[in-house]
Amino acid sequence: MSTLFRWHPALRMAWREMLARPLRAVLLTVLVALPVGIAVVASVVSGTKDYHSANSIYPVLGDADARLTVTEWPAVRLSSFDQGRQVMASKARGLDSTQKRDPSAVDVEVLLPSGSRTTRVGSSYVDLALGGRVNAFVFDLDDPLTRGLARLESGRAPANADEVGISALMADELGLLDEGVLRDDAVLRLTDRELRVVGLVELPGHSGSAGAVVLPPAASAGAPTSVEYLVDLPDLSTPQAKSLQRTLASAGVSAQMRDAMLHPSAWPSRSHSSPPVINATAIAVGALVIGLGLIEVLVLVGSAFAVGARRQSRVLGLAMTSGGTPADVRRIVLAQGVWIGLAATALGAGLGAALLVLGRDLVGRLTGAVIYEYNVSVAAVVAVLVLGFASAVLAAAIPAWGAGRLTAAEALDGHIAAGTARSHGRRLRAPALGLIAGGIAGLLASGFWIADVYADQPAYATPVPIVAGGLSALVLLVGVGLLTPFLVDWCATTASRGWLPWRLASRDAGRHRGRTTAAVFGIGIVVAGAVLAGFGVSANAALEGTYRRGIPQGTASLEPSPDQLRDPAATARVIRAIRDVTGAEGLAMYREVLFEKKPVLVRRVGAAIVVDEAYLEVADISAAARRAFADGSALVARAWDKGDQVTLVAGPGRAPILERDVPAVRVRLGFSPPGTILISAQTATRLGLSTRPGYSAIVYGDEPLTPQAVERLGYYGINAYTEESDVALNQRVLLGGVGGVLVLTCLVVGMMVALASSESRGDAATLSSVGAPPWVRRAMSAAHALFVGCLGAALGLFLGTAGGVTLFQVIGTRGTPGPWLALLVFVIGVPFFSAVVGWLVTPTRLTLNRRTG
Repeated sequence: MSTLFRWHPALRMAWREMLARPLRAVLLTVLVALPVGIAVVASVVSGTKDYHSANSIYPVLGDADARLTVTEWPAVRLSSFDQGRQVMASKARGLDSTQKRDPSAVDVEVLLPSGSRTTRVGSSYVDLALGGRVNAFVFDLDDPLTRGLARLESGRAPANADEVGISALMADELGLLDEGVLRDDAVLRLTDRELRVVGLVELPGHSGSAGAVVLPPAASAGAPTSVEYLVDLPDLSTPQAKSLQRTLASAGVSAQMRDAMLHPSAWPSRSHSSPPVINATAIAVGALVIGLGLIEVLVLVGSAFAVGARRQSRVLGLAMTSGGTPADVRRIVLAQGVWIGLAATALGAGLGAALLVLGRDLVGRLTGAVIYEYNVSVAAVVAVLVLGFASAVLAAAIPAWGAGRLTAAEALDGHIAAGTARSHGRRLRAPALGLIAGGIAGLLASGFWIADVYADQPAYATPVPIVAGGLSALVLLVGVGLLTPFLVDWCATTASRGWLPWRLASRDAGRHRGRTTAAVFGIGIVVAGAVLAGFGVSANAALEGTYRRGIPQGTASLEPSPDQLRDPAATARVIRAIRDVTGAEGLAMYREVLFEKKPVLVRRVGAAIVVDEAYLEVADISAAARRAFADGSALVARAWDKGDQVTLVAGPGRAPILERDVPAVRVRLGFSPPGTILISAQTATRLGLSTRPGYSAIVYGDEPLTPQAVERLGYYGINAYTEESDVALNQRVLLGGVGGVLVLTCLVVGMMVALASSESRGDAATLSSVGAPPWVRRAMSAAHALFVGCLGAALGLFLGTAGGVTLFQVIGTRGTPGPWLALLVFVIGVPFFSAVVGWLVTPTRLTLNRRTG
């Protein structure tokens, strides 16, 4: 009780201090609140994008409680997979084909509890007059239960049997848009009828949805073997929902229940999904990033608290002379951190909630997801808020500890016993060097360990070396933090010659070592995070380089029907359509090689195919290899062990019916062709080989083909697809990271200059009294910022490179790809940028009142 009583006056004094300096209080609150708000948004979005979140249910069930599938059997057995997201129905024991029924004749209303409501859904195909076949989904878009299955972008939902909704891409290809707006007379022509297009729709939960149409329940969508319904059920407990599912199964109706997806542990499942794979690299790097961010907040906010404590030193001295103990003095300073922490957590939580609620569409676009319902982990949000509050209190703890060591005379005089602090700090030099040495040794050992474990693409590699590397990086970070004050002292003493503003700035940096250390470490953390991100980008690019494509980059793979490539007239129509729709030049085709109807191959190398000049051009074959190809050599896309020739064989291994030696040239392709032995048609004829059309072709053009352009081919009955790497980096993330580094650098340098000017009024008055021009103070601030920027960039490069080289090693390769150009930019750019900001934010004129203090 006595402790709480002592906190009461400390909190009141801290509150008055904040009201007396509202600008500083607001700045500190925002500095702590921004990371809190970002962390709140990140935790909620991460949970929402999880595959097993409630948000992922909407593309399957919409806003319904269950999805019913009426089967052709009078009774079924159900098997649940993937935590209720997949339900498979099979006929019940003892049933045969004579007992099948018409699903559309079953009245599901009598099987459901009172108060239930249903809407018909389903899917089939429709044949376009252009020649393509597209999916046709049956939805009542005006029914709230279909929310999440489809989204109406413009127009109205189809309601009558002769109405349809299509995608904007299909409407554009069919010429149904007028300046981006659907025409009133838009008509979709099918092979057997015409449908009026009344709206543009999007189906976010279905792949290839741009080639799909939406029909109302009143329309006929083919003859499906089952009938589906979305059901809005009354409030049911989990046992009641289980009982309903069993009742429906006994009537031949398969039920996919929302309750089973929301509470999978309470529902039986024949097959449990495999446990999630722990990404050790992501955990280690994430922990390191969180640590760097927390340290950044502590450095920036702690520096501001330190300045506030110095300005409040006379108040603290009066508290001591009035009987206050060192603990009371510490409480007065620490209470400011308590108030700032409470305000910052409330503001951060409010900003995060406002962004999630008001900017739902923006968050969805940035994260590449459609958000219907947020998954909020209360534990994660509380942990973020507690961490934000703790960061503010910890930022005030160091100045509070220093203020508690002052005597009343020192506090009233407005000075801090710097000499005692320096002598005490020198004892940390040996531990700092020890931590740095241990961190470097741990990173080296972890790096070699990671390279050895992950070089051969193991299926289940131990995460221990990555965790060890992350811990070693944190040890190194602590050691560098403890050593930074001594580096500041050493650099300040060695920079005692040269340009006058540089000498004055170096001396000021050494005199105010605590303030300079905080600024140096702040910039170092920013640069270290940026360097780590650069190593991540380089590793991502290297990983993308290991991705083996099936087709050349920027092209599309055509999978034609048997007649489209076997009939020359049909092939010509396909090529003409491809040129008209996508602007591509045409097709690069191959033919399979046969001998007496047996495939021709090279043992332990691959099959032989016949290609033409267009195929060689698309494959980017060198001119020398093309000349050899024209002279009768085979181009081999894999290594072999027979010198400069390969042996083409056909038939059984022990008694082949064909053996032909052909000169060969090794080529390296950026994709995996359908055959690894490429020969010309003339070579095949000379060897007495026959050919037949292959099963695919490559669509190519002067410009890379986009997925949207290839999607349009489906409307004409041409089945094609593009192939993109799954590890391609989102450029918006990269640009956001670069912008964040610039903003943080500006913030650190601006705060450092502001803190320096607040403590250097006497120096400014002295310079003015001896007749120094106003720009000298700007030059001093720029030199001070250059000093801090150089030292901070060096520390950041050291920390970021040490961690990046160790942790960002690509699986399947040895070594770490480094962002060397980006590192050079940091070496030059951060000090220069720091100096420019330091010059710009320093005023040239102050009133006499301000300069004399």
